[in-house]
Order: sequence, then structure tokens, then C-alpha cells
Amino acid sequence: MTEVEDHLIRTSGGNVLAAQIVFAVHYPFLKFPGMYFARMHQERSYVLALEGAGKIHGMYIGDGEEKFSFRQYGDWLLLGGEGHRTGENREGGCYMRLKETAAKLYPGSHVAAAWSAQDCITSDGIPFIGIYTSDRPNWYVATGFQKWGMSSSMVSALILKDLICNRENPFADVFSPSRFSAEEIPHIVKDGKKAVAGLTRRFFQIPDETISSLERGQGAVVTTSEGKVGVYKTEEGEIRQVDIICPHMGCQLSWNPDEQSWDCPCHGSRFDVEGNLLDDPAQEGIQCSGIQE
Repeated sequence: MTEVEDHLIRTSGGNVLAAQIVFAVHYPFLKFPGMYFARMHQERSYVLALEGAGKIHGMYIGDGEEKFSFRQYGDWLLLGGEGHRTGENREGGCYMRLKETAAKLYPGSHVAAAWSAQDCITSDGIPFIGIYTSDRPNWYVATGFQKWGMSSSMVSALILKDLICNRENPFADVFSPSRFSAEEIPHIVKDGKKAVAGLTRRFFQIPDETISSLERGQGAVVTTSEGKVGVYKTEEGEIRQVDIICPHMGCQLSWNPDEQSWDCPCHGSRFDVEGNLLDDPAQEGIQCSGIQE
């Protein structure tokens, strides 16, 4: 899907006409209408699959500054934590700190697998499920699940089914995208400041790194004769240079050392070292100038 206009959906494979359109796309990629980019942000979280940690019954989620989650999957205990806003992990170390926690809580266990995930977080912590906007009554959206994908997807199916069939649903108002709560205001202001900071960083922030000072296996924003660019130095010493501006809304990307990716601190788009798109809302990759010896 590349563009939506009234009942017309344009895609790379052809156009589709639909009476009702549901945006179940993790993060709504249309900037207008809806302005969902101003009402949500994205966060990354990390998980370890531990062998030799014993077994637990049920699922557990911690509260406070250090939030960890625990659940059992077969012989593996899944330990999650070290979450952060996407684009705000310049120092790295998330996997390392999670492994240190695993060693402390489960001595003798070892890591069988490790991975991360990305989730949309709404300002008031409740997903947006319902009519996309008041002036698009035949568009529907389901987003902002906040790490509760399986349960929120079922709620979405029930609510959207009833809306499309013109039936009342007792939970529709709770999840309505058109709702307004005073609790949202400070979060919207905070997210707005983050976006402004990301936009202005490209003009006023002077990079500390240089290509020559960059260690192998690491990336950084550097200044060249062409201006600021993103540079990654491979373990073999080769250089991969990418455009450092996010194609979604023009924010400056940040290097994520844990996952070796370029992440947008404004709205959460992510790109690999070759400039290929990893996570939306951006719909295209960033330019890569190739490999320089």
C-alpha cells in the first residue's frame, strides 16, 4: 500500500476500490488526516530466552524504574526488559545489562536466543481502535497496542466488526481514536518536544565522531565535505555511508549500537546499515552511497 484516497487504495501491484478500509499496519503511515504521529511514540524492548533457569507458572510484569517481564515457553524462560524510546540508545548495552540481570536472578542459566521488538505507545496508554477520523467514516484503524498485541488484536476485531456492521459495541468509546483526555496533554507535549529536538538536531548538533576515529563494527553521525552523514565501519574496515535524514518527516537519525541500525528518535522508523527500511512509519529506505575502502 502506497497511497489511500477516499475508497481508492494504490499499491505497487495495482489499485483496489473498497467500501471500507481498515488500517491495521502497526503504525498508520498517512500523516494526514489523523495526525497519529503526534499522538504516539515507539519503544523498543529486549528479550532473552534462558536455558537452565528452571520453570515458572504464569506471566509476571514488574513495575518501577527497572521493569522486567517473565514468562515460560517450553523449556525456555523468557526474560524481557531494558526498554527505551526508539532512537534513544546511543550508548547501547541493553542486551549486556539484561544478561547481567539474568546471571544475577538465575545463576547457572545461559542465553539460548536474544531478540527485540518495537511497539507503538499512545499518550494515554490505551490503543486507538475505531473510525480513523470523523471526516473519513469509512476508514478504520487499529494501532497503539503497547506490547499487548494478541489481546488488543482480538479487541480490535470485535470492535471493528461491529462498527462496519453498524452494531453497538460497549467498548467502542473507550478505544475510540477521537477520544480526548486531559491526561494526554503532558504526553503529547513531551512527544512534541522530542520531535522538535530530532528535527533541529540536523541543523544545530555538531558531530563529535570522525570516520578515522570510528571503531570497527560501530556507526556514528559524522561531518564530511558533503555535510552530515551516517557512517558505519564494518569489521573488515569498509565504510557504509547513508543519508542521515529520515524520509518520514525529516528528523535526524541516531545510531543504535545494540542492533546496528539507524533509528529515528521522533517517530520510530528504523534502517539497516545499507539504508534498507526495517520499521515504519517511513515507507522507503534511505540513500546509501555504497562501500568505500
